[in-house]
Amino acid sequence: MEWIGSKTASPQKVRLPAEWNDLFGSCSGQVRLTRRFHQPTNLGPSQQVDLVFRHWPGVWAVTLNQRHVAELRSPNPERVAITSFLQPANVLTVETQIDQPASQQGRGELVGEVALEIRGD
Repeated sequence: MEWIGSKTASPQKVRLPAEWNDLFGSCSGQVRLTRRFHQPTNLGPSQQVDLVFRHWPGVWAVTLNQRHVAELRSPNPERVAITSFLQPANVLTVETQIDQPASQQGRGELVGEVALEIRGD
């Protein structure tokens, strides 16, 4: 996790999903979460790879390998097709703007569940 534009906060590792207040505490500003992963092996020609996001309250920009692939606008599950964007090594980023300290927002809910799902034969 990295606070964008912060000169005092250094990037830190976080484990997701986690409670909103535990992740963001009394901070506000633009935050970026990054995850590296490798392309699934042995994909068949009819198989599709999706990212499935659950528990992402607010508005989040989703980028894969520096390409914008989606905008999440609901804490409900959202599916993003990424097969055509995959490379042997991938970097997933999600970013959002937190306008007020998380502790003032009263959010004790989980945030940040994401899964890689392979569909098809």
